[in-house]
Amino acid sequence: MRTGIILCGGRSRRFGKDKALLTIDGVPMVRRMAGRISQVVDEIIIAARDSTQRESLAALSAIPDGAEVVCDPVSGYGPVAGILAGLSASRSEYSICLACDLPYVNPEVLDALFGCAEANNSDVAIPKHPDGTLEPLHAVYGRSMADACRDAMEKGEHTIRGAISLLEGVVFVPVESLRRFDPDLRTFLNVNYPEDLGVMV
Repeated sequence: MRTGIILCGGRSRRFGKDKALLTIDGVPMVRRMAGRISQVVDEIIIAARDSTQRESLAALSAIPDGAEVVCDPVSGYGPVAGILAGLSASRSEYSICLACDLPYVNPEVLDALFGCAEANNSDVAIPKHPDGTLEPLHAVYGRSMADACRDAMEKGEHTIRGAISLLEGVVFVPVESLRRFDPDLRTFLNVNYPEDLGVMV
């Protein structure tokens, strides 16, 4: 079994409005992403910042049928708290954690990342660019990551990298190896500004 966790808790300061509530071609971003990742996962969990955001997503019909919605257990810890909330609710050994602003997320890339984690029995399978940049919000995490997030938060650590540093079984997946599934690596394209989508919203 595999789980997809869509993290919606970001503040979207650069974008100017809540990206989790963005609609593309009449389809809420979160629902669009859920449709794409449902090809490779058995359950979908939406990690919202708080109950207010959860209600906003519901009002927009952005929550896919059958998806579970969880909220960050504590505020101020960003995606570390969102990953903890999602993994705590996941029924799978491995879950892919994704930012909510990846309109072109590629199911084949996700399948490959799951395969890397499963084949290596690792704690994390995380894409790595040639310059060393990591993609922590496009990565597969094992159950052990929940404990790592919890431990990191108890130490006042706010970064995903800080939580990952507490784990031993980390597999770095070269993004170049993923081009056979996604030649332009559009799966990593996130929306920081309206013009990133070629639209003004």
